[in-house]
Amino acid sequence: MGNLSDSSQENEPNPWESTWSQSDSSLQPQIADRCVVRFSGSLDRSAIAKFYGSNMQIGCVITLVLISALIWATILSVGFGVFGLLTVLIAVLIAMWYITGRYVGNNYANRLYKRRPWLEGPVHGVVTSGRLTVWHNDLCLQTNQRSYLSNPHKGMLVYPSPETVHPLAMIPSTCFFEDQWFDLHESNRHYRTFEPLISQTSPPDAHWCILSPERSMTLKQRTRALSFRPNGGFLIGFGILGFWLGLSPEISGTTRSMVAFPVLTVVLLGWLASETIRYSWARFQAFRDFSDPEQGAYRKYNATSRRLNKPLDRSADTFQSQWFNRQSVMISDLGHWVLVPVQYLQRVRVRDTWIEFRFADEAVLMHREGFENQDAWIKACQDALAIRQELETNPRPRPRDTRQRETEAT
Repeated sequence: MGNLSDSSQENEPNPWESTWSQSDSSLQPQIADRCVVRFSGSLDRSAIAKFYGSNMQIGCVITLVLISALIWATILSVGFGVFGLLTVLIAVLIAMWYITGRYVGNNYANRLYKRRPWLEGPVHGVVTSGRLTVWHNDLCLQTNQRSYLSNPHKGMLVYPSPETVHPLAMIPSTCFFEDQWFDLHESNRHYRTFEPLISQTSPPDAHWCILSPERSMTLKQRTRALSFRPNGGFLIGFGILGFWLGLSPEISGTTRSMVAFPVLTVVLLGWLASETIRYSWARFQAFRDFSDPEQGAYRKYNATSRRLNKPLDRSADTFQSQWFNRQSVMISDLGHWVLVPVQYLQRVRVRDTWIEFRFADEAVLMHREGFENQDAWIKACQDALAIRQELETNPRPRPRDTRQRETEAT
């Protein structure tokens, strides 16, 4: 840990700096109920590589791989000769490739940057023991989940958690004064008050999608049916049943052929029938909701009536609010929201009843039902198609620092 790397704050007093000295054992740290710390600095690939690299893990895993390879090579060489040794060699090469990509810090940092290009560069924001607001270049994230403080000894605040393979936010301890870092984590041990999220200010041209969490989950299941995404649990059960019927020693060869084929055929036809019914029912629901464009199943209230820029308490936080325009997409969930510049989007799709933005390997859906009326839906579709065209024609630019847009979320 060290001084702030932001030169604009080098000569300014730090109002959050603790006056307690660790060298004075007769004093105890005076920790307020709520510790608020503003941080500023930068994150580079060397810090990411140091965080994820582990010589101990590499040594343990490589030792385990070599011992396993020696055992299997002995076993397979007896039964299969050179072919068995070749199989073990290919397996070892695959395992070593995975180890070097996962546990060698520099390799992992390079792979992470391809997935999370906003991480490298300036980082600043506000953190408490109950809420984190962080700007990575021009991407902003806020959360009230405490997982970013769950493993501070490695010198990094990570969201969603330090165990996350591809995190959305990483704040190194070098962005803090040493006493700030100490006070923050001491406060986390005592301060357990719920801190609501503060919604990001929306521009005038934003397209709002507002739904209750329950309704959003219902519509998500409908989109799965309309996208021909089968029921995965049924397929797993079907595979287990087929495997058992094919290998069970209790069933003789003749009986197996007489029983397995009819049973599997009936199960497969039943699954196809259920998927057809599920798709047809979802299609009927969508047609019923929007057969009359002017009287469709749009939300029946005005988005401007919501307190978009004020903290929401537990009783009022009953809606999932998301918006987008040609420059940004605001993604929200129960525990966090993310303001995403469109250059970080991986894909945009426009369907009859929803708009899909793919960000950070996840599909973010804005359902037609959440828009205010037919005109709002049409304009949203037009801008979404324009964003898709821009992503297809223009390469993703380098991140840019937009410190002037920082959310004052204290």
